[in-house]
Amino acid sequence: MKSTKFLLLVLFVSLCSKLLSQDFKSNIQTSDVSLNYSETIVLYSETVQDSVYIYIKLPKDYNKNLDNRYPGIFLLDGDIAFPMAWSIVRYLQYGKYVPDVFIIGIGYGGLINSNTINKRERDYSISTIESIKESGGGEKFLEFIKKELIPFICSRYRLDSTRLTLSGHSLGGLFVLYTLFSEPELFSNYISSSPYTFYDLEKMLSLEEKNRNKIKGSNSRLSISTGANEDKKEYFEPINKILNRLRQRDSSYIKINFKVFEDGFHFSTPAEALTYGLIFSFE
Repeated sequence: MKSTKFLLLVLFVSLCSKLLSQDFKSNIQTSDVSLNYSETIVLYSETVQDSVYIYIKLPKDYNKNLDNRYPGIFLLDGDIAFPMAWSIVRYLQYGKYVPDVFIIGIGYGGLINSNTINKRERDYSISTIESIKESGGGEKFLEFIKKELIPFICSRYRLDSTRLTLSGHSLGGLFVLYTLFSEPELFSNYISSSPYTFYDLEKMLSLEEKNRNKIKGSNSRLSISTGANEDKKEYFEPINKILNRLRQRDSSYIKINFKVFEDGFHFSTPAEALTYGLIFSFE
């Protein structure tokens, strides 16, 4: 008798589950997730001799204010950084910290296809590093951004080329410093998150010395940061040497904002670095 009751209970529960499942399915619609006001362009670079994926988020009022030109935020590691920045900028705009802007992610297709090969070690590194295949392409990648990417964006969209921000983390943070010390007038604001300058510290200091007059005339802003738990030798010591050099210059040289994120690790800090870097850039 007990076994019969148990069997009936199991059948009842099974029947109810099927009916509920069918009812839920009839009320469900699925679709791919997409970010509003956003599009993707695959741009072949003659300089780099490779295709680069460009993720672009248009300003919200872009199609309303047809006479306006808008500032732009350029993101290295765009496959990861673009959706992160899309959300961070939206929050900051609620607080009126950031104006209506373009968000431009520079990537390799990983946001669309996880099987694509990331070329950041080739494009963001400055020196040729024996342990990293195809390293040392930073000079070519900067040329691509300066002579191909920015002119292309300006020809296609109403981008204000006098109000540009460049942001990068780790090797990307190194590339941000390399750009500031090589072409300081290319961007107005530089956000360097946990820059990995271990192999290139002396080169960065040499570039800064060589181009100090250009840097002084650029009226640039540099937001540089690291996590409190990051390696002292690889991050804190090189960053402090760079900051000490910059602080030796007169007060009109570069506006600097330096932050150490409490309890921060190397991969926990990119969102904080971008958030506070943007607040500093647009204050």
